[in-house]
Amino acid sequence: MNAQFKVFIAACGLLGLGMLLQLAIASRGLSATAIVFGISAVLLIAWLNHVYRQEKRVPVQLFRALANGDHTLGLPDDHPLRRDFRDAQTQMQAAQLAAEQQIQFINAVFNHMDLAMLICDEYGQITEQSAAVRKQLGLKIDHIDAIASNNPQIIEFIKNTHKHSRQTFSWQKHGLHDTLYIQVSTLRIQTKLYKVVTLQSIKEELNAKEQHAYKQLTKVLTHEVANSITPLTSMAQTCISLLPDALSFDEEEDKQDLHLALSTLASRSAHLSEFIQEFRKLSSLPAPQLAKIELSELLKNTKQLFCMQHNEVAFDIVAPPNALCVLDTKQIEQVLINLCKNAVEALQISAQTNPKITLKIVKNEEDKLCVDVIDNGPGITQQAQDMMFVPFYTTKQQGSGIGLSLSRQIMLQHGGELLYLDQPQGACFRCVFG
Repeated sequence: MNAQFKVFIAACGLLGLGMLLQLAIASRGLSATAIVFGISAVLLIAWLNHVYRQEKRVPVQLFRALANGDHTLGLPDDHPLRRDFRDAQTQMQAAQLAAEQQIQFINAVFNHMDLAMLICDEYGQITEQSAAVRKQLGLKIDHIDAIASNNPQIIEFIKNTHKHSRQTFSWQKHGLHDTLYIQVSTLRIQTKLYKVVTLQSIKEELNAKEQHAYKQLTKVLTHEVANSITPLTSMAQTCISLLPDALSFDEEEDKQDLHLALSTLASRSAHLSEFIQEFRKLSSLPAPQLAKIELSELLKNTKQLFCMQHNEVAFDIVAPPNALCVLDTKQIEQVLINLCKNAVEALQISAQTNPKITLKIVKNEEDKLCVDVIDNGPGITQQAQDMMFVPFYTTKQQGSGIGLSLSRQIMLQHGGELLYLDQPQGACFRCVFG
């Protein structure tokens, strides 16, 4: 029963009592009627004051009950506020459940996606991030400033983006160089500003484009050079054969010089033709014929081949048992031969005391199987590291600059990579299998 209804009942009761009293004492004069109405008015005011005070205490009781976790609100079961509260409570619980389900869905999407994505507020504090962020960056971050230790330019790019922007940056993960494609978008939720950042490695795409460009260049160069070299070689050899023994010159040395010049031209043309044939391997490398093999056996075969030719160099093999890998045996053997040959030549040039080459099977941070070819020579200069995989580049007087380029191409076709790892001493090339 609400307050208004109580007041109405009280007023009706008092009015009826006043009328009865008025009829009862009608014979006694008007003063009695006035007394009755006066008493009635006093009682009505007292009753209204009581109802008002009681209703005024209801909000205080409600807040105290809510603070104490009393869902009855301290009210009778039939009180209309209890029914309204139950309805409001049901709606709030439904809204809270929907919000929790939405959060769970967002977290599930973040953890499932392979794309590295993070959301940070305007102060750089990361509020959400996908599981791929740690895998992509190689570190766990709670604040955007943690990236500054690797590349401060990324921090400036993210902080200075006010709408939408994208850019590529260099990145180092576990000592290896990478290229990140970063996109930043801003969004505002109520009064708060957030930035959505996605990070994607494009190293493999760049490698593929680079190798494709090298292949195209190789095709053009080998075609043009071969077309010129072949007739030159033939003409030089023909000229030598056409020189009559009875041919005389004013000076005998002139005849010898002519014969030497033609012989040199023929010889160098033949060597250049052989070089072109070798270089064609870069553009005509066949697809690998994959088969499952034991990597340690492949390393043993490589060691045996070099130990027979270079017994002055110690060869060690570090390999766990059952290191199975799917690869093309002939092509990977060629890669290991090229790397070991380079290591032997570096040790011979530097006259290293106790020269040693180690063939080691390891797993990298991404749990991929790798073969490291390590020597204790002088290592490789920074300039050579920047150019070592470029075709034609070589630091050797008689080198062709093909070996490392071809080896890397083979590893890329196996879904892997050929990397150079910095060492305190010596050189280390790592063959990563996909």
